[in-house]
Amino acid sequence: MKIYHAIVYLLFAILANSCENAFDYPIPPNSFEVVETDPPAVVTLEQQDGVWKMFVDGEEFYVKGVAANNFHDKGIQYGANTVRTYGVNDSTRATLDKAYAAGMYVNFGLYIRRETDGFDYNNQTAVDQQFQAMREAVLQFKDHPAILCWSIGNEAEASYTNTKLWTAINDIATMIHEEDPNHPTTTTLASSNVSHIQHIIQMAPEIDILSVNTYAPNLPGVLNNLATAGWQKPYMITEYGPRGTWQMNPEPDRILNWGALVEQTSTEKAQIYLDAYQNHIVANRQQGCIGSFVFLWGYQLHGEVLTWYGMFDKQGNTFAAVDAMQYAWTGSYPTNRAPVIQDRSKILMNGKRAEENITVSKNSTNIATVEASDPDNDPLTYAWRIIKEKSAAADGSLPNGIAGLITDATLPSISFNAPNETGGYRLIIFVIDQNNKKAASAVIPFYVE
Repeated sequence: MKIYHAIVYLLFAILANSCENAFDYPIPPNSFEVVETDPPAVVTLEQQDGVWKMFVDGEEFYVKGVAANNFHDKGIQYGANTVRTYGVNDSTRATLDKAYAAGMYVNFGLYIRRETDGFDYNNQTAVDQQFQAMREAVLQFKDHPAILCWSIGNEAEASYTNTKLWTAINDIATMIHEEDPNHPTTTTLASSNVSHIQHIIQMAPEIDILSVNTYAPNLPGVLNNLATAGWQKPYMITEYGPRGTWQMNPEPDRILNWGALVEQTSTEKAQIYLDAYQNHIVANRQQGCIGSFVFLWGYQLHGEVLTWYGMFDKQGNTFAAVDAMQYAWTGSYPTNRAPVIQDRSKILMNGKRAEENITVSKNSTNIATVEASDPDNDPLTYAWRIIKEKSAAADGSLPNGIAGLITDATLPSISFNAPNETGGYRLIIFVIDQNNKKAASAVIPFYVE
């Protein structure tokens, strides 16, 4: 039956004159729905010889997931089997249908309100209304064959004070078990905080799987925190990646004098993703880790630094982190790999590295260089841009850059004029293997005095 839907899906893409990038075609909400559905997947959790395992229709299933905001179903091409969503919107049905056609499952996000959203868990009327909205979503989508599990809230406990949050989560989980016995429940924490996990144990026993969002510095400590809290059920790492922009205090040389952050090259980031998966995710399979979701599968639409986490650029070019995850999931790198900018010493502005607090005068002439290579010796193209610190395009993504500053932005070495306004800027280089839609990137922040 899945083959049937895949054929229908590809025919739809061809009719849209978009066969080459079929999975990227922007399907309008509800325009492509599953015509004939398989029955919903039956997902169970079992402890065998002391090891937690997930089963889908009786077959063991280890979650190799993507936490996605774009290119959701491209993950299947690289070895992923599950996509994570964060809430219900007009494109939810299309996302489920696309995942199903591609052969992927969905960790279905049910967004519940946070105190930081202005939500009051003492307001029973509001809590009841939220509960009813969750119930309607469950009833609407529970029989879709792409559903793997229900994720109640994403970091809902961030900066919370009212433990009634856990009662509300437990009530939703209880309702899900009553309405949909085929799919387990989880809730996603912003960290592996021991007291928060203990609150779930005590106040939300209907949660079947614990989910944790955690990044490079904190990921190694998750397993010990779970043991300290007394967690006895399976868990997933539902976001992971390089050190967060909010975690830079231990890295003083990467915080510049004006507050800008120095980020790693795409090549450096790829190694962090691979190390995280190999050493702190799949390595803990025997200790209850039933899978994970890499962040961010797509390109950033918000955040302090918009190039920090995206594993794709907006045109669909993949960075080395995608190659690394293919290796993590399948044991093999792609036949063609992303270009390489090995470290931050390979991109210089006026002969200085990003960490060196580069300051220039308004309208001054400057030089920047990058050294990049391609593992497959493919020809590379270069695209430089200068953006104001913390700026974004209208849709929240990376802007195209300030026009008129760079003499020729397509060379590995460029001459450019500094902007004529005081402030912080970021000089970004994208190195593209045009033949295979692969990319490398690096960034130098600088300040115009």
